[in-house]
Amino acid sequence: MRTIIMKKALLALILSISLFAGFMVANTHLASAAALDCTKTDLTTKQQIQCGSCQAAGAATCDPATASGTVSDTIRSIINVLSAIAGTAAVIMIIVGGFRYVTSAGNAESTKSARNTIIYAVVGLVIVAMAQIVVHFVLNTTNNSDCVNGRTSSNQKC
Repeated sequence: MRTIIMKKALLALILSISLFAGFMVANTHLASAAALDCTKTDLTTKQQIQCGSCQAAGAATCDPATASGTVSDTIRSIINVLSAIAGTAAVIMIIVGGFRYVTSAGNAESTKSARNTIIYAVVGLVIVAMAQIVVHFVLNTTNNSDCVNGRTSSNQKC
């Protein structure tokens, strides 16, 4: 009976944290930028994608300040939310494992099970941290892929 209540409480906590994190990510805004003239032919690839997004949305002119961001920003936000959820779950499992370890009353099987829970939760935290590092490295590398000697192909600073 207690384990069912603990599982329900854990699930409710995880859901509430994930909803809160999703709400926080949805309400972030990016810095404003100048409106794009989509009729020009010398647009960069990024500007062409922004114009295509604006045209698909039915906008006559494209104002990136009103756009929700780039694909990289969206991926970064999703990864951050998923990492926060996984990290929270791992910390909760460490707490549950510690509680089980303390209440094992010297039972070797219970102690081993609790120790394994803690070890797997720590391994999960390490994996989440490494995934964050890899994803941010890849996103930063791909965002700067058109940057050569500090300038883009349209001679803008990068």
